[in-house]
Amino acid sequence: MPRTARPRPISGHVFRVEGKRGPVWRAKYRLPDGRQVQRTIGPAWTVRGRPADGHYTKRMAEAWLRDVLDEARRGTLPGLVRTGVTVADACEDYLRWLEIDQERKATTLRDYGSIIRSTSSPPSATCASRT
Repeated sequence: MPRTARPRPISGHVFRVEGKRGPVWRAKYRLPDGRQVQRTIGPAWTVRGRPADGHYTKRMAEAWLRDVLDEARRGTLPGLVRTGVTVADACEDYLRWLEIDQERKATTLRDYGSIIRSTSSPPSATCASRT
C-alpha cells in the first residue's frame, strides 16, 4: 500500500542573533509542505523600557511569528503555493513582453537573450530559441 504524504505540522521559533549592525530577531518555521523558512524579523530591543520604532522585543517577535504561522494555517501566506513556473518560462515571457508589448528592436531582443543565456546555468533552450 503506497504511503500518502500527510501535511507536516506548522511550527516555528524565534531566536536572537548578533548581526553586523547589532542584535536582530530571526524566525525559523516549517510550512505544511515541509519547507523550512528562516527570516529576519528586525532589530532586537535589548535594554529596559519601551522599544524604539522598528525594534522588537522577544514578545513582539513571537507575536510576529504567531501571525505568520496563522497565515500559513489559513493558506494565505504569500509564497505558500508553488506555481510550477520555471525560470526558463519567465525568460520566455519576458522576451515576448519586450517584443510585443514594448515593441523593442530585434537587436535589443538579441542582446537581452544573450544576457539571459550567459547568466543561466545550464543554458535554457527556451530562452536561447527567442533570439
